This record gives sequence, structure tokens and C-alpha cells, in this order.
Amino acid sequence: MHMKHLFITALMLGWAAAGSAQLLNVGSVEKINLPAGMQADQAVISPDGKCVVMSINSDRSLQRLDLTTGKAVKVTENGSMLGLEFTDDSRNIVYRQSTTNDKHLRYTAVKTADLATGEETTVVKPTRKLNGFAVDGRNIASVENKKFRAANIDGVKAAKVPVASIYYGQLLVTVNGKTKAINPNGKEGRSYLWPSVSPDGKKVLYYLGSDGCYVCDIDGGNPVRIGDLRAPRWIDNQTIVGMRDRDNGIVYTESAIVAANLSGVEQILTSDDVIAMFPSASADGSKISFSTPEGNLYVININR
Repeated sequence: MHMKHLFITALMLGWAAAGSAQLLNVGSVEKINLPAGMQADQAVISPDGKCVVMSINSDRSLQRLDLTTGKAVKVTENGSMLGLEFTDDSRNIVYRQSTTNDKHLRYTAVKTADLATGEETTVVKPTRKLNGFAVDGRNIASVENKKFRAANIDGVKAAKVPVASIYYGQLLVTVNGKTKAINPNGKEGRSYLWPSVSPDGKKVLYYLGSDGCYVCDIDGGNPVRIGDLRAPRWIDNQTIVGMRDRDNGIVYTESAIVAANLSGVEQILTSDDVIAMFPSASADGSKISFSTPEGNLYVININR
């Protein structure tokens, strides 16, 4: 697959010298050639870094794009990128699917899709009370109306995966199948977004509306503000990646992909001539994908 080389390491080092720390050794940022006429809305890179699953602006479908061959295959007609996760072996995705009934009420199901066969399976039937889900190995943990459910794609006994989820804007954590509200920054007037548990199960990453990105202990203790990063995701147990975006009330005017460690030390990974949004990282942290409002897809190559 042909890729266009956009930025060179010297530029990255120049940004670091200007005040952005060198947390990651950036090799290059590459624009991915999408199939003709296709525009990516958001994308999540697979744990093995060989493909992305992306939503398409034109028809709301989810497509699997092979980063080696450039071939795209439709996974499902109607799926959401919100919280979408791969299984650790990159064989399946777990995602939300929303429907609206004749009374205009919105319901959300959790489904899996086998990326090789296209077979879809419902994990959580359509509900109005889905709090969230998490994936570990081939185990899927979901929380519906504060109630925990464990499943395994292969039908074997499922592990009780920890889950960080949202209940009416409040932050929940489920450990060993038991769910409680932790709200590390308080409850009154607070809105928690984009929660996830660290790979080692010890920390929770979240965004606090109008405040910024935080990490706390799994029990809600020791909240630490990481910075103004939206849509944050884990790279590893000590490093996260997110976007720092600005808009004029109508359109995005700028956005950068930023890596940060748990002390809040930051590194800007993209240049200001690209509006870079919604990052995700491969399991080993060697690749970070992001998309742009124009429908372009990029991969940042990290020397590990």
C-alpha cells in the first residue's frame, strides 16, 4: 500500500525543543490512501496495528481497512464508533448499534462482529439503559442500568473484566462484577465522559466536562488532572493520547494529537497544518491513528 510521507523527525524534535517533551520517539506521520470516494469519519486501529475499523461519512457504515493492501470491507451497515474496541487478537470488534422505535425512542445494543467472516452476534439486546462495556482478551463486560454482565465470544466461561462506564453523566466503576459510582471530582454539576480502565486494571481515565482529562485510582481515589485532552485513550499503563481541539461554534478550527504521561508531561505529535482528531493506539504503542474533519486518515509511526 502506498502512503504519503508528511512530516519528518526533525520537525517533531523541533516541537519538542519548543516546549513539548519527548515522551515518544516519533518516526513519521503518514497519510493513508483510502479507496476512491471514501472518507473516514473516525477510526480505531487494531491491537496488532494491521488494520483500522472506521466509520464512513456517506452511509454510516463501519469498514475494515487493511493498512497493508488498502482494501476496505464493510463490517456492518449501522454501527457507532463510541467506545468501539477490538478483541486483543484483532479478530473481532465490539461496538454499539443504535435503533429508534416508532415512538422515536432511541435504543442501544452491544454487538460483536467477526472481521474475517462478517458474522455479527448480539451481546446486549437493544436497551435505553446501557452504561458502557469493556473488552479484555475475548471477554466482554457490559453494564446495563448499573448491572454487570460477562460474556465470552467463544462461549467459554467469561472473566469479570473491570469496566468504567457512565450513568446520567456520573462515573461508574465495576470490579469483580460489582458496580459503584466513584465520581472522583464530585457529583454536583459534573459530567464525566470517555471513561476507560488502564490495561493493568489499576487506573481509570476520563474526561470531566469543561475541566479536562483526568486519571484516578480504580476506586476513585487520587484524581490527577492530565491536561486539556478530549477523547483520551491509553497507549500503555503510563501514557495516554488525546486530542486538543478548538472550534468557532460551527466548525473545528484546529486540533492536535497530544501524548501525555500520568504526571501531565505532554508531547504534541502532529503539526498545526492538519486538524487531527480522535486518536487510537495499537497494543504495543507503535502506531497511533487519527482522522480529520475532511475525511482523511493518518497513522503516526512510533519507534519503540
